[in-house]
Amino acid sequence: MPRKRFPEDVRRKCLLWSDRHCCLCGKACGVDIEVAHIPGEEGKCELDNAIPLCYDCHGRVGHYNPKHPKGNKFTAEELKRRREQVYEQYTRHFVSSVVPEFFEFPTGLPRVGSNLTNNGQFPPVRAKVKLRVFLGEREIMGVNDQHGYYCGETEWHLNPSTAIHGNFTIAEECVKSTETLRIQVSLTIIDFYDRPHEQLPWCYLYDRVRKIWILEPTSFENLKDRAREKQYKL
Repeated sequence: MPRKRFPEDVRRKCLLWSDRHCCLCGKACGVDIEVAHIPGEEGKCELDNAIPLCYDCHGRVGHYNPKHPKGNKFTAEELKRRREQVYEQYTRHFVSSVVPEFFEFPTGLPRVGSNLTNNGQFPPVRAKVKLRVFLGEREIMGVNDQHGYYCGETEWHLNPSTAIHGNFTIAEECVKSTETLRIQVSLTIIDFYDRPHEQLPWCYLYDRVRKIWILEPTSFENLKDRAREKQYKL
């Protein structure tokens, strides 16, 4: 049974993101490159199971005799991680420094002010923003976001050296509660070649006394795990 061919949009992204370099040996291939299937995933033709390889490496990735095991075969997970390293190497210069910030809105909670700033000079980028809201140790319903700007559905267009100011509404229970209020931001930057770059989550703590939002040095999940280890409340 012949293997399925990847759609042209998948092939185009693979070749652009790798700059036509083999994702196993790193060799610049020019026209001598193939968009291959990850071994064991030949039935799918999606970005996740495609990998650009030179002719030699394409022959090696599936070559392993379990009856005479010597060395270590290439696993699907290893190949995908190596592929992402190569993709990152040839696309990271398209990613600007994009910073989310929260501030006290003039009317106060439950409305929160926000800034999303592209600090780069080139090129323009797109971004998807997804917020999660936590009171104490529990996650509550997300933001009131009819346009999908803060739910990871709508792409923000961020031209160089541009800041977009906005605001959103969180649950009413956040206003009168004495529990610790945090908002975690998952930010995905989409570059010039349509490759998504997921950033580490940004977690902001609301100081109810000073009425300011303070950036945490880690994620809510890490804070929660540490609280359990130390047996104190968030």
